[in-house]
Amino acid sequence: MTDATDDWTQVVQHHYDPTGDGELTTAILFAVADARNVSPNEIDTPPLYEWIDAAALEETFFGTEVEDARRGIGTVEFRYVEFLVKVRSDGWIQVFEAGGGTSPP
Repeated sequence: MTDATDDWTQVVQHHYDPTGDGELTTAILFAVADARNVSPNEIDTPPLYEWIDAAALEETFFGTEVEDARRGIGTVEFRYVEFLVKVRSDGWIQVFEAGGGTSPP
């Protein structure tokens, strides 16, 4: 949970398509790499799994085993290195950096 007094600026937004190729973990790392303006291969530490269980999040929001009526709806946000990452159940991944802006919606 973010502190309401923190200032954050959205630097990147990517859409994750659960029916396409790739996992949510990969989509998050691509979004963070884009925010850092580096190749995704350069994002190696710390591992994302030390910050969030992306597989569990993917299953909750997008899993094929879950009936549509029971699928999770909402937003999960977490800090990953210098960023605040928000993953929404509609597939949008937003990356924010601290300072000089507005609080994330």
